[in-house]
Amino acid sequence: LSQFVLFIGVGAVIPTLPLYAKSIGLSSAANGIVLSAPALTLLILAKPSGRFSDNARKPALIGGLMLYAISDLGTALSSSIPPLLFTRLGLGAGICAKEAGERGMLADLVSQVPEIRGKVLAANQAMAALGIAVGAPLGGVVVELYGPRAVFLCASGAALIT
Repeated sequence: LSQFVLFIGVGAVIPTLPLYAKSIGLSSAANGIVLSAPALTLLILAKPSGRFSDNARKPALIGGLMLYAISDLGTALSSSIPPLLFTRLGLGAGICAKEAGERGMLADLVSQVPEIRGKVLAANQAMAALGIAVGAPLGGVVVELYGPRAVFLCASGAALIT
């Protein structure tokens, strides 16, 4: 369930970030940089996050979610590319730690009952996909009613309640 709730926030952000970037005056090229920033951080921090998670799964998961929430809040408050880029890089770091902790916990769980490995991992993946599928149209409604910044506040809230 927590994966579903978190990914509703992710889904809401996907169509919103380009609109938000345009509303604060970013060019298409700058928007591309902002959109790719979390992936860059994920790439750089994947190995250290994995090592940290091997020693502290729950702190990696919880710390990652907190950084995720702070980063989406920072995105909502950003009005130019430097702070926006900084917060999106922070989001990538949060995602990296959260995913390492979560996947480590799932690996621990399924190692105890290997015959359900595929089912557990598929259910986790299905909840993420369902969250994105539900979140994208909900994000559009939030943008129409309250503006693009509100979506990032909602995504931050989703990270905090999971």
